[in-house]
Amino acid sequence: MAERYLGVDIGATWTRVLLVDREGRVLRRAKFRTGVDPAAQVVEAVSGWEFDAVGVGSIGPLDLRSGWVVNSPNSPARRFPLVEPLKALGKPVAVANDCVAAVWGERVFKYGVENMVYVTLSTGVGVGAIVDGTLLLGKDGNAHELGHAVIQFMEGRRCGCGGRGHFEAYVGGAHIPSLYRELTGDDPLDPAEIFRRYREGEERARRFVDLWLEALAAGLATVAAAYDPELLIMGGSIALNNWDLISREVPRRLRAYLGVRPPELLQASFGDDEVAVGAAALVYKVPESLRRFGYPR
Repeated sequence: MAERYLGVDIGATWTRVLLVDREGRVLRRAKFRTGVDPAAQVVEAVSGWEFDAVGVGSIGPLDLRSGWVVNSPNSPARRFPLVEPLKALGKPVAVANDCVAAVWGERVFKYGVENMVYVTLSTGVGVGAIVDGTLLLGKDGNAHELGHAVIQFMEGRRCGCGGRGHFEAYVGGAHIPSLYRELTGDDPLDPAEIFRRYREGEERARRFVDLWLEALAAGLATVAAAYDPELLIMGGSIALNNWDLISREVPRRLRAYLGVRPPELLQASFGDDEVAVGAAALVYKVPESLRRFGYPR
């Protein structure tokens, strides 16, 4: 049998599971709402599937040595195990942050670039980075948590993690309704409704989205300054559903915040499958930095 890899995307709201081959092609899929023990849900969902190894891209922060998510602000459980439940599948397991998995998938299956960053705009904001060909992980696996970079230090909004003024608190989907209420005085609206009204020319929505784009550009400038990437790839539901707007408006705003040559801004290659495909890449071509944490296990 040709090699097949299970790619798992554990998100704050949804968990996706893909069966992926060596070319990054999706052979089979499952999707379910993320519960308090999502790794155990995966074991149940893939009963009868045949694969050679399991890669996981998960919301964080993580403790890669223990294989746990340790303090996730947006998920049903702030702490839950990843590695131990998946050992029931009897296959090698590797785990990483969801955006770390995504950027690795872009490198393995698409671009092969030495310096690149992936940013997701969804319930929260996440980042994964490759610098000089090395997938960055840090001491615990959280070298990429720039969704919690401070972009407003005076009276900054409270983030879901407890900190103030974080990038995610201004552009993440979970925070957009309350920010809209603060800025407009209207009832909170979900992101899809706000962007719909923006496209229809509604004035309050247009003012809000203009400020949101500035916050997005400021946060992306922080990411670009940190990693100096050639490519800055964006995914997640908010980015994918509003790529026409982001691709048109963000590059010029980004240049206003940057003191270095800006990266090329691109849409995620694999759509909603981005993290799960990247998770499969983690066990197809295991990055050396992940091996130092003892993966695959």
